Amino acid sequence: MQSTSKTKATLLLASLALMIAVPWIASDYFVMMCIRVMYFGMLTLSLCFLAGELGVVSLMQASFFGISGYFIAILQTQYQIPFPIPPLVGIGVAVLFAALTGLLVIRVQGIYFLMLTLVLGQLVWALASQWASVTRGDSGITDIFAPVIFGISTEKSKGAFYLFELVIFSGVLYFLWALKRSPFGLMLRGIRDSESRMVMLGYPVAFLRYVAFIFAAFVASVGGVFFAYFTGLINPHSVSLTANVETLLSGILGGIQTLFGAILGTAILKILDLVLSGITHRYLLIMGILFLIVVMFAPKGAAGALQRLWDSVASRSSRGIMSVAKRASDDS
Repeated sequence: MQSTSKTKATLLLASLALMIAVPWIASDYFVMMCIRVMYFGMLTLSLCFLAGELGVVSLMQASFFGISGYFIAILQTQYQIPFPIPPLVGIGVAVLFAALTGLLVIRVQGIYFLMLTLVLGQLVWALASQWASVTRGDSGITDIFAPVIFGISTEKSKGAFYLFELVIFSGVLYFLWALKRSPFGLMLRGIRDSESRMVMLGYPVAFLRYVAFIFAAFVASVGGVFFAYFTGLINPHSVSLTANVETLLSGILGGIQTLFGAILGTAILKILDLVLSGITHRYLLIMGILFLIVVMFAPKGAAGALQRLWDSVASRSSRGIMSVAKRASDDS
């Protein structure tokens, strides 16, 4: 067990070192793909955190993602407010919106939670689409430029943008990992497994669900900041039902109950989407078949399949070591 933990820690450090080195060893195209995976990954992480810890699926996480992006666009293009005020305001408004809508969604469970978040998400989409005097309607807001960080223009340097996003992404990932391992995460899983038991034990179930919903919205809104800055635009598609469904599919593909699965699923979906759309017009059919295969044969997603493979290899290695040790003891 200790050897397995050390191996995982070594792999984690090696992966982090490799990610830091990406701007120097990879092409600009690969750097851009990594940037996309990270900001969409934060959106998927927000959904998987709720699904994994509380057992509920939200179809409005893209709303928080888009709200932060819209406020950055409005404050920057219409009022010329400098960095870092626009992203801070965007995240703050998204979290405030989550605090208000959370008062409604924590009252329901299961399919009712799913449907209520769907309705609220569609309301945000309708507002973004129809309030053209502010959001510019379906055309969206363009000419959003990335900030200057420590004297380096992330607008001109994709490597600088990547490293800046990597720092924030790593912080968000650690934040969620720490939450999952904390007493707060343990209480959330208790609610997921048996809410009535947690109520009987005296835990503030409604408050815990409310706080978890706000934390998830915060993570999604941070992803929206980088989306707006990198793409230079924000439009109603960013808060649409399609965006929410794609986020859900990313979670299912990678493994909706794990943080690693959220990132892996996002990477797989975005890469396949880009590659298949360039090969055939029927790429959506191929994606549908892929998801059918995952649901049927890997219900815990790609992360679950990799975990089973890891456990199998570790088990064989441990048996091999024990066999060698036994033969050595017999010989002696």
